[in-house]
Amino acid sequence: MLTLGPIGFLAPWLLAGLLALPVIWLILRAMPPAPRLQKFPGTRLLLGLRDAQPVARHTPWWLLLLRVLAIAALILGFAGPVWKPAPEQAAQGPLMVVMDAGWAAAPDWAERQARAIRALERASAAGQPSALLLADGSAKGILPFEPADILAAQLRASQPAAWETAYPTDMAQLLSAAPASGLSTLWLSDGIDHPGRGALLSALQRRGTVTVVPPPRPRLALEAVAGDQPALRMHLSGDIAPPAVLAIGTDPQGTPRQLARLEPGPPVAAGGGSTSRPVPIDLPSELRNRITRFEIEGQDSAGAVVLADDSTRRRKVALVGDARANEGQRLLSPLHYLRRALAPRTDLIEGGLADMLQAAPDVVVLVDQIALPESEDLQEWVAEGGLLIRFSGPRMGGSQYLADEALLPVRLRAGGRDIGGALSWGEPRNIHAFPADGPFAGLSVPPDATIRAQLLAEPSPDLAERTLAGLSDGTPLVTRAVIGQGQVVLFHTTANAEWSNLAISGLFVEMLDRLVQTARAGAATPDAQAGQDVFWTPLLHLDGFGRALEPQDPVPVPAESFGKGTAPGIPAGLYRSGERIAALNAGRPLDPAAWPGAQIERGSAPQGIDLRGWLLLAAAVLFALDALGSAWLARGGLRRNRGVTA
Repeated sequence: MLTLGPIGFLAPWLLAGLLALPVIWLILRAMPPAPRLQKFPGTRLLLGLRDAQPVARHTPWWLLLLRVLAIAALILGFAGPVWKPAPEQAAQGPLMVVMDAGWAAAPDWAERQARAIRALERASAAGQPSALLLADGSAKGILPFEPADILAAQLRASQPAAWETAYPTDMAQLLSAAPASGLSTLWLSDGIDHPGRGALLSALQRRGTVTVVPPPRPRLALEAVAGDQPALRMHLSGDIAPPAVLAIGTDPQGTPRQLARLEPGPPVAAGGGSTSRPVPIDLPSELRNRITRFEIEGQDSAGAVVLADDSTRRRKVALVGDARANEGQRLLSPLHYLRRALAPRTDLIEGGLADMLQAAPDVVVLVDQIALPESEDLQEWVAEGGLLIRFSGPRMGGSQYLADEALLPVRLRAGGRDIGGALSWGEPRNIHAFPADGPFAGLSVPPDATIRAQLLAEPSPDLAERTLAGLSDGTPLVTRAVIGQGQVVLFHTTANAEWSNLAISGLFVEMLDRLVQTARAGAATPDAQAGQDVFWTPLLHLDGFGRALEPQDPVPVPAESFGKGTAPGIPAGLYRSGERIAALNAGRPLDPAAWPGAQIERGSAPQGIDLRGWLLLAAAVLFALDALGSAWLARGGLRRNRGVTA
């Protein structure tokens, strides 16, 4: 920047155009006005006569002055004049620009780019070698120092990442090309503390001065809260009025739009100057199941978006059983255990099967029912995508119609099997570890969960692939089969404690929750590729601004890395593992960053008054006056012509 008294110029080289003003003056002065056509028949009579008002051979001086002033205003305007600009530090050795490039930097990304590009342009004019560190986790090895104009072009093409800002871990290797002293560092921070930030700050301060540009506005993030009642939590890095949370989904016609507007609750202090606010999702299940994403109003970042997955959708589950059985003995009723297990996460309805099918449930649970008159309607409902979960019991085991039952995943032997009863010689069987390619993958089996009785499956070639869970002796405990677009799941034991103690364990709740989440979540193919559950395949990605993108060359993510959250190369989005679909969201609690020993550049500091707009406006006004003056001269000449022809 060139400073002349109280005025500074961002592009001083354009001032060289002012040297052309004298030449422009001479060119404009030598140009005569447009010729006038005079019609007179007796031209011979005019020979030797003098015109009392001769035509000027030069452009009037005042018109020349207007034109020269207009051109000068254009040159000065394009030179970027600033009245009383903020003083800038003189160049002190090489320049290093550190740009936080995680999702928290997205809301003011254009402003941050412009600030960094100005610094690089000044470094280029001063001949300073420069280095650019985009802290998105992509920096590897030694950070090179290059001409600043090359780095400015690279910075213009950069975008924030859909994960947290990530710094290199090996500071010695990163800064091996940097000078030991005299390094000037400009750090454009997103205002949030990240792992490795303190180590990088200390390493840079040992080599020179560090100027930090904090964000002009507080950061906001949105996080999903797990629990029986799914909810959201908004995190704020400052004390500001919280915006609303918008629930985006598809309307009945399939058009994406805003479905609801959620207001945050009272603040909860989180420490370090940040606050959190709960955002309850108090919506009808029909509306909630259409929601695809929640986003903070007016915040364009991946951290301000929570994608909806199977855990946020609330299924409608119909319980069909003999409600009058064991009346007055609640602990003996299978429906009691199912209510306790399913009520926190689903909307339960109970009644006859015909009435339940009319209510369009996502899941139907049959408790020890066989040969129902609505079997054909139920089979049609399953084929259209419904999930039918059946529990065995004495009625099914003693039924003469068991072999003719169509809605069973496997053929069953009549009579059942008593493993640990008074008349048996064996001991109750433990539950075997769940297979890695099923919906129960990853669930821990309690060592005291045992099965005393079960309905046995007839041996068949496809019995192994239809078995979701088995006992220690290899017999199936839970089997499944696909019918059309839906599926039928059978527990080979009861839903109460009559045949096992599974119903009184926490595993029973987790198994039902996993099964309910698969309802209408996608094609439920039991022959999924082996080992797929240990990898999560991306279905949808978010960019740093929170916009949904189709994955380009999707790479499966190991389950161990997936459980740690977003990271470089693992952006926020929707992922599938086997039959489960889970959202990986970037929002998290915000811990504001502290900068001991660094110079803080406040965005509110006066930066001078930009005069470019005023000078360009003045040039436009002068050109307009020039046009009016030229028109006035033309009209005056026309009147003189008319006087002569008259």
